[in-house]
Amino acid sequence: MFSALADESTLPAPYLLWPHTLLTGPPQMRIPTGYELRPYRSSDEQALYPLFVSEGWSIDDAAWHDYLDRVLPHGLFMLWHTTSNVVIGTAGAIHNPRGGRYYFPFGGELAYLVIHPDHRGHGLGAILSSHVVQHLLSARYNNIWVGVQGFRRAAIKTYLKLGFQPLLHQPDLPERWRRICQQVGWPYTPEVWPTNVSSSTETDV
Repeated sequence: MFSALADESTLPAPYLLWPHTLLTGPPQMRIPTGYELRPYRSSDEQALYPLFVSEGWSIDDAAWHDYLDRVLPHGLFMLWHTTSNVVIGTAGAIHNPRGGRYYFPFGGELAYLVIHPDHRGHGLGAILSSHVVQHLLSARYNNIWVGVQGFRRAAIKTYLKLGFQPLLHQPDLPERWRRICQQVGWPYTPEVWPTNVSSSTETDV
């Protein structure tokens, strides 16, 4: 049991699930003028590193290649700023049923969502997340999930607005999510959130 006063930066990242009742997918979103969505190419590797550094993430070669090995075909999305021709956002659709502390049967993960700080506030994270979810749905994944550290409030609100629901699979999580929802200004409704992957659906795939 975690203390209610614990710092979210010291706690494991909680999970959110895409409800099976939303298997038609998230709404299509228009990409704002000045940005372009392009698929990843091997020559883009160096362009992505500064983006991860801007988020404070350090990814060595082994971790990067492990990530690429799990990305679905055409499932690594990149947003470019057209004027500067610089990549300012990315997210990946990866095969990952083992979420570290939870098992997601036939699971696909929304991974490494990053938006450069200078380009936040335009809904770009939601656009990338929507494309990842659509890609995983088209690949027929039964369980689509994302893990996010509790202090990353902008990312959490993006996922909640898109349709993801907190997974309350441990007894400490309702209290953690009560605090997180208060911080991000989101309704706290644990009675409708899943406690396991089977409770996230009322219909089959």
